[in-house]
Amino acid sequence: MPSLNRMAVTGSGGLYGQALLGEIRKNHPHIHVLGVDVGTHHAIKPDVLCHYDIREERATQAIVDYAPDAIIHLAYAVQPQRNQKQMRSINIDGTRAVLAAAAACQPKQLLVASSGTVYGARPQAGGGYAEDAPLRPSSQYYYARDKGVVESDVASFAHIHTDIAVAITRPAIICSPQAKNFLLDIFLTVPFLVLPDGRDTALQFIHAEDVARGTMAILMHAGRGPYNLTPEDSLTQTQLARAMGIPAIRMPSSMLMSIAWVWWALHLPWVSVPPGLVSYMCYPWLMTGNRLHNECGFSCNHSSAEAFQSLLMTDETMSAHTR
Repeated sequence: MPSLNRMAVTGSGGLYGQALLGEIRKNHPHIHVLGVDVGTHHAIKPDVLCHYDIREERATQAIVDYAPDAIIHLAYAVQPQRNQKQMRSINIDGTRAVLAAAAACQPKQLLVASSGTVYGARPQAGGGYAEDAPLRPSSQYYYARDKGVVESDVASFAHIHTDIAVAITRPAIICSPQAKNFLLDIFLTVPFLVLPDGRDTALQFIHAEDVARGTMAILMHAGRGPYNLTPEDSLTQTQLARAMGIPAIRMPSSMLMSIAWVWWALHLPWVSVPPGLVSYMCYPWLMTGNRLHNECGFSCNHSSAEAFQSLLMTDETMSAHTR
């Protein structure tokens, strides 16, 4: 196993970053961490924290000066924005800045967070997607589309910098009691869930603690290439609705898409769902975690059902269901 003593983590204040810092503090306390995050709130603080936008030269220079053994790039705009140009700049230009920093300081390892959404959503036969499946992110869901561009950039970097162990994580939907993003609006504040054209679409959920543990397993084994982060089980829309105590209703997918476009275009309140996400509600994008298990001996401690249940543990969520 490689010797890792210094890590630079971008997006250290986000859900993924905070879970990773918690795992490091608990099980790898010898590792010193530089955090780079435009936000100022960190419940779990890194040893050194820079409140910089990752696109700024001072942010990448801080990483180079820190001379980390590993760079973990988690900074990414998850919350949907109507300004696609700005979101693309944060996600793609930010990643390219991190790659430039890695090229300059030559860490032993580089790990970049992607998403299971890069596989796209379409009818699936048999088991879930393995890491060698083709990437077909929806062009209308720009979060996934940008992740596809990021993966291409990272693959090109890995091809050139063969001395650096470059890895990519593709998590399922990340859950924890602290999770706060637009997915909560979809899953936890709506009065009902939709069965598009009657399809009871299955989804996978992973607890943030397992995301952090899986990420560290990849780093401790100097893994290269993409790794799916997911439990093997999944939950259908009706199972999710049952867990939340709300109905699941049938709706034509064309109607669902039309409603999503109108809601988004008019900036209506309550649920902020980018229309491109609808295809990921109509068709599954299930994955298998065999590679991480076979190469790193990793298995999730929480099932999809347990990970999703963790979202229901917050006081804010419980009060939303009682309103």
